[in-house]
Amino acid sequence: MKENSRTIELPYGKVHSFTLGKAAWNETFSSAGYPKDPESWRSAINIMVSKYTHLPSDRIVVMDQVHKREIANIEKGKIGYWVPDPKGFADGDSEDHSDPSDKSGDGLVCFEPNTALVIKTADCVPLFCYSKTKPMIAAIHSGWRGTLLGISEKLVKWLLSEGFTEEDLQVFVGPCISKKNYIVQWDVAKHFMSMPPGVVIEAPGMGYLLGIKEAILVRLRKEFHHLNLDPQNEEVFLSEKYFSHRSKDEGRNINVIFWES
Repeated sequence: MKENSRTIELPYGKVHSFTLGKAAWNETFSSAGYPKDPESWRSAINIMVSKYTHLPSDRIVVMDQVHKREIANIEKGKIGYWVPDPKGFADGDSEDHSDPSDKSGDGLVCFEPNTALVIKTADCVPLFCYSKTKPMIAAIHSGWRGTLLGISEKLVKWLLSEGFTEEDLQVFVGPCISKKNYIVQWDVAKHFMSMPPGVVIEAPGMGYLLGIKEAILVRLRKEFHHLNLDPQNEEVFLSEKYFSHRSKDEGRNINVIFWES
């Protein structure tokens, strides 16, 4: 079963996005246990996504997510090149991708049809983007580290440098943990204290409640005043539909976007 599903009719085709959660896992694998390593996860994801998109496995792309800000441009189902950091981003946070087999990253962007971009989450924020006028889809995995490193802003900045406009881009959030259920300690909360009230709330005796989604939206709205943002509000914590690391679930939510020409 596809959750949080949407289909958008655009001049260049249909953009589909959805999340595969607990029901989809059970429908696909029944009582099978969850993968324990990246390669096994990739194999399981290919099976699930192919089932729900009818795309071949060589058109399904998933990264080894590392909570940073590396974004891969996908060409013919494979990494074509890595999106460069915009000017002004801090040095020293980029991965060394000299090994062509390296799939370590947290973002995907594609200008080709019939290619599924996949983000795996448990509590972190899956962020999707598409263009309303020109062929382009993107998917981002953003936890608190990726949010601080500016992976979402990096994607938008790069797209603007490629000729897209803020008004042309639509960004929306997939299922993630809400602020009221995401408790962190000072070592994490301190990085967000300069943000507007409401992003971080002190919870006496527990620590701090951190809104990762809210932090992402604050940062995007501050820099891009005309960007179209849809925050959505699907909760994963203690959900019957979605997996959550903080709920002690072993499974992961498989967030997918692709465009059908």
